Amino acid sequence: MAHVRLANGGDLSVKLTVEEITAKLNASGGGSGFVELPGEDGPFLVRPEAVIAVIADQRRGSAGFRVAQGAEAS
Repeated sequence: MAHVRLANGGDLSVKLTVEEITAKLNASGGGSGFVELPGEDGPFLVRPEAVIAVIADQRRGSAGFRVAQGAEAS
């Protein structure tokens, strides 16, 4: 589980790891299309360029922070 921080100030809880989310966002090629991510209440669509950061869910004991746009996943 991770959280996606959006440019509009919103946060979304996603049922994927930080690495899985970053890979999906980077696979879109940075176009103006949407990426579907599985949320707690069902799937939602986000534009990759609207994602500021992907943050690991601290409830699972894995505190972390990774930039989703403009950096390669490691």
